[in-house]
Amino acid sequence: MKSITFDKFDVGLDLRKGASVSDANRLRQLKNAYVTTGKVIRKRPARKKIVTLESGTKGLVSGLGKLNTFYESGSITHANSLFQANLVAHPTTSQLVTRVHRGDIFDGYLYVSVEYADGSIWHHYLNGGSPTHVTDANCPQSAEFVKVTDKIWAPDGETVRFSATGLPKDWTAANDAGYLPTGLQQRGALEALALGQFRKDLVVYFVDSIQIWNPDSNPANHKLSKIIQSLGSSYPGSLGHVGDDALFLSQAGYRSMSAISVSDTPVDVDVGSPIDSIVTPLLNTSIKPVAGYYRGGGQYWCAIGQTIHVYTYSRTGKISAWSEYDIGVFIDDMTELNGEFYVRSGDDVYRIDDSLFTDDGTSYKMTMEMPFLDFKRPGVLKQIIGVDAVIQGQADLQLRFDPRDTGLVTDKIPLSGDTRPGEMTPVEVMATSVAPIITSSYDGVVQIDSLTFYYNELGVL
Repeated sequence: MKSITFDKFDVGLDLRKGASVSDANRLRQLKNAYVTTGKVIRKRPARKKIVTLESGTKGLVSGLGKLNTFYESGSITHANSLFQANLVAHPTTSQLVTRVHRGDIFDGYLYVSVEYADGSIWHHYLNGGSPTHVTDANCPQSAEFVKVTDKIWAPDGETVRFSATGLPKDWTAANDAGYLPTGLQQRGALEALALGQFRKDLVVYFVDSIQIWNPDSNPANHKLSKIIQSLGSSYPGSLGHVGDDALFLSQAGYRSMSAISVSDTPVDVDVGSPIDSIVTPLLNTSIKPVAGYYRGGGQYWCAIGQTIHVYTYSRTGKISAWSEYDIGVFIDDMTELNGEFYVRSGDDVYRIDDSLFTDDGTSYKMTMEMPFLDFKRPGVLKQIIGVDAVIQGQADLQLRFDPRDTGLVTDKIPLSGDTRPGEMTPVEVMATSVAPIITSSYDGVVQIDSLTFYYNELGVL
């Protein structure tokens, strides 16, 4: 009798190869679970509702020790002292706030772009002055902006405008405020759609290309560093950071600025390519992804509706792995405050808690599916006799046994704890390869450390 052990799941989701030829550490499904720095699989942290906010506010921006929300008129005070409601009055008429597109802290005060029920968007700087909205006619009043080199930068059609240094409400000052002629550098689409920062550089995203600029507090020293053709982004809400890298969602899937900075054609080797096939069907012109960084797991989260694509990265652990979460609510906003990660859905705000394993008391299912494993002997029929596992918590094991018909699957085999010291768990399967599926709805820690199969070889079919 022979045995083989699988105990390194460091790649996470990777669908670039077919299920019958992929490596053992490249999973076919990893839902509501993630790869740890120990290269094992662990059930995702749960959401816990901390408050249903008073109606009338939108947004969730971390800053000044609070989770900030925004409203248009009257007076709203949140009973929960963790939250601060901020008045952002429409410049001309009373219009409900429908969305807060972007928020940041500039010189100790909130700077936000706010959309209203009439479709208009206005920038507001909440430094105690009145009015709060930016009145300078040269301010683009765009949904997107970014803070770089003590200036606010915002896309404005075929240009990117910037404020005076240290003066976010001044977009006109001679020899200080101005614009970048980004459209003049373009071969294709001219309209700048999003702005981001990569290390010290300003990144301008178009639908079909990317420009990287070296900004300076002195406008005379602004310099175009690089243009990346045939890759861009229409999803400004997807911009996020992991370590010193910047990730974003393109029409081809998730991409990394680190890869782009050294290659003009990163599509086949970039960090997002393992899950392109499940991401691109979700993309359409009306989608508005929302991204954030979950420090507790070293993870980039990007929510498309209720589906969250999670990229876990650890330089020291040599982990760069994708997984999928479904936390059961549609995510409008996400942010971090004082090391805690929060998401907003309607007026409900949840904290992501890695010590909990039910969503507000509701069980959820994690799934891990491996590719078809031939035990390094393709085409050889095996009689699988048993299995041992090292699992924290409780889980069920099933085996697909024919890559030509993935509907063929064994009954569930319950597994718990370290089964190696006792008798092996019996399995009755004859196949050239098997694809293990582990599922669990256990309301506690679930961690998959290893699987060991015992088998006899019966010869080539």
